[in-house]
Amino acid sequence: MSYMRGTHYLWRDDTRLHLWVHDGYDGWDEAGWTPGLDRQPAPDDLASPRPSGVGIHQAVVDEYVAMRFAELLRARLVDAAVGRALSKHAGNGGCADLQRYAETMRAVAGSA
Repeated sequence: MSYMRGTHYLWRDDTRLHLWVHDGYDGWDEAGWTPGLDRQPAPDDLASPRPSGVGIHQAVVDEYVAMRFAELLRARLVDAAVGRALSKHAGNGGCADLQRYAETMRAVAGSA
């Protein structure tokens, strides 16, 4: 199973990719769909930030990953992304698979 741990925690189950942010702030107000909206202050009962997140259907994420990989190929950024993932996320199933296929991915990216 692929996952990432830290202030941004990502993991999948049988049907969804779950994305959680430790302090609850995911940068939503920087997204292009929020012009004119002000970031609302936290309610008074929230003395400290709380984690929050969302679950997205795995099929949707897989489609996004395919498109993003194509963008990384075009921009010649596969090698850098693979290197960062291997250095930061060793120890989980997805990173073990990435380590297994890293050279193949780099070879494909080099010939793209």
